[in-house]
Order: sequence, then C-alpha cells, then structure tokens
Amino acid sequence: MADNFGLKIGVEGEKEFKKALAEINQNFKVLGSEMKLVSSQFDKNDKSVDAFTAHNQVLNKEINEQKNKIDLLKQALDNASTSFGENDRRTQQWQIKLNNAQAALNDLEKELKDNNDTLDKTADELNNAEKEADDFGDEIDDAGKQSDSAGGKFSKVKGIVAGFGKALAGATAAIGAAADMNIVKKVIKEFRRKNRK
Repeated sequence: MADNFGLKIGVEGEKEFKKALAEINQNFKVLGSEMKLVSSQFDKNDKSVDAFTAHNQVLNKEINEQKNKIDLLKQALDNASTSFGENDRRTQQWQIKLNNAQAALNDLEKELKDNNDTLDKTADELNNAEKEADDFGDEIDDAGKQSDSAGGKFSKVKGIVAGFGKALAGATAAIGAAADMNIVKKVIKEFRRKNRK
C-alpha cells in the first residue's frame, strides 16, 4: 500500500500519506473492537491458557498493523523532509507520529512477550505437577506392596489414596482457577511427608 508513494512529493504526497494513515487507523479500530470482544469472553482476572492465547492472536495482528504504520510514517517523514526541509513544522509532525508509533509497537511487543512468558511458565508448572503426580502414584503402588507383604496393613494405603484424592480434587480446582501451582506442589509434598512416617 505505502509503496506507491515513492515519486509523489510535496503537498500531493502528504495528502496520500494522510489517507493511507487514516486507513491504517481504521484497521486499528477494528482490531480494538476485536480485543474488546476477546476480553469480554473471559473473566477480568482469567489467567488461563485459553485467555492468553486469544489475546495473543489479536496482539499479533496489532503488531503487524503497527509495523505497517511505522513503514508508512517513515516514508511520509522522508517525503516531508525532502519536500519541506527537516525543520518544517509538517516534517516535525511526521517525526512525532513516527516516534509515537514506535513507542506503541514497543508496548505491544512487551505485552506479547509477557503473555508468552506466562504461558511458558504455566506449561512448565503443569508438566512439573504431572510428574509429581506420577511420582506420587508410584509411591502409592509401593505402599500397597509393602502393606501386602507386611500382613495386610491396607488401611495405610487407603488413607494415602483418600488423602491424595482430596488433594488432587483441590489441586485440580486450583489449576482450573489458574491458582499458583506451588499450592499443588505443597499439597503433594505434605502428603508425602505425612505418609512416610
């Protein structure tokens, strides 16, 4: 879109840049409404993978559009600088718009990075919780074998299983509500500690 401006200079070129910029700004209005729609689909404090993924999809579109805007503004600045001079008010206005657009891009990219970091951390925590649950399952198997060989101390295994069931239900609810995975780890460690006595 902005590639057609190469030979157009002066006031005519500036009008075309402003028209192209208005189109990009209209695209941002559409993306802004899309982000509102995504936000309305999730609770305000929702930190789930689905919420972050949906926000990231719109953020990526906004980042691409912001890069288009920056490319256009660079061309407009070059046009104004060549046509009117670097100290002209029109040239300075394009420079201000370019600086603001680059700052907005930095903010969008930082938000996307923060979201991706949170998604990576959540994935790691879920993997760790799954591994700890597997390890705990192995401990239950071991306790069952020990109780069989010790003459039927099945009540110990029953207590472990019942306690783990409650802990797992609580942990599952915590995960579903996007609670801190450290709670799940603490519950599992506490049950391990109690049942080793």
